[in-house]
Amino acid sequence: MIDKARIRVSSGKGGNGSVSFRREKFVPKGGPDGGEGGEGGSVYIRGDASLNTLIDFRYRSIYKAGDGGHGRGQNKTGAHGADLTIRVPIGTVVSVLEEGIERPALDVLDEERVLLVRGGKGGRGNIRFATSVNQTPMLAEAGEDGQEFELTLELKLLADVGIVGMPNAGKSTLIGVCSAAKPKIADYPFTTLEPVLGVAEYKGMRFLLMEVPGLIEGAHTGTGLGHDFLRHAERTRLLWHLVDGSAPDVEGRVDVINQELQHFGSELAEKPQILVVNKMDTAEAQESLESVKRVVESLGVRAFYISAAGRQGLEPLLAHTAEALASMPRALAGETALRGELPLRRPPKGAAEVHKEAGTFVVDSPRAIRLAAMANMRDRWARLQLWKEMEKMGVVEALERAGVKEGDTVRVGLIEMEWQ
Repeated sequence: MIDKARIRVSSGKGGNGSVSFRREKFVPKGGPDGGEGGEGGSVYIRGDASLNTLIDFRYRSIYKAGDGGHGRGQNKTGAHGADLTIRVPIGTVVSVLEEGIERPALDVLDEERVLLVRGGKGGRGNIRFATSVNQTPMLAEAGEDGQEFELTLELKLLADVGIVGMPNAGKSTLIGVCSAAKPKIADYPFTTLEPVLGVAEYKGMRFLLMEVPGLIEGAHTGTGLGHDFLRHAERTRLLWHLVDGSAPDVEGRVDVINQELQHFGSELAEKPQILVVNKMDTAEAQESLESVKRVVESLGVRAFYISAAGRQGLEPLLAHTAEALASMPRALAGETALRGELPLRRPPKGAAEVHKEAGTFVVDSPRAIRLAAMANMRDRWARLQLWKEMEKMGVVEALERAGVKEGDTVRVGLIEMEWQ
């Protein structure tokens, strides 16, 4: 099972606005008619019940939505970029990776489409800059860049009942006799190398079982196989704690598993738990039955004595589990599903900052940068209009506060100009 992957997602860039003027026959007055650029495509994510692994993301790791089309004359808006929908298994946790730190962003718990990254805005055409005193605007905006994020996808299987216990407690046998699952079964530890799912049914009620690979002491720190799979148990509604009734020191074995659950996370340790004592058809278990019962009573938990291999005692266990699940909410315990797009790295509107690099005054203003990118700096009228727009946005004031003087070099995006 492939249950973790890393991908890079990018929304589309907005299209550029257009600088255009009407030049129609028999139309006495022209004027600006440059259209706006189209919106960049957005990236969405959607749960897909038909998927149960993240293996497809091992072969494709870059996902990019379409760019918006450029605006044109006659006030024509550019085409919107194509949106992109990423399909993942239900139960996938999406985290943003920033500076090597994973920050959980959202849980995919159903098949609802959720916005991940919104596309860049289209740039304004010159018709949007026309005023009563500026009837021939020479400016248009470049489209806003799309946003790019590096994400980790982690599949945490969704199940009603998680079966936990030490190696060779009989977990694989139990899930095999309670459902149609066919796990690998052998008489050596760690037979199960990945979680196994199976559907159990009792009097018309169905519930999903999940076998968590065997846990040993230190599993929460990476010892054995349990550390990688304990996170799957987080997404279950209750736990079957399976213990080998024929083994010595039953109380110690129960305590070891509970300690590992506690160390991994308090929410996992606090899940409703049913103690299932297995292998009660063996001579060793029968000999120690009374002492085992005394131990179980001292733990103060509900216990069932079964033989998975002999299919004995299963009905009371399934009946109690079905009754418990019926009274529990469907929402997952500890669920912290976050909905909505990932945070865009946009400065506040109108923010204009200036810093100095090697003697050059650098303007940090997205709007100014988008305007300068489309301005024809060889045209004196266009330069004058750009300066007036920068004055409106507070860029000129920010430059003067930074100490700009005549003859200094000012950089706005990729455009450099001499301050006059």
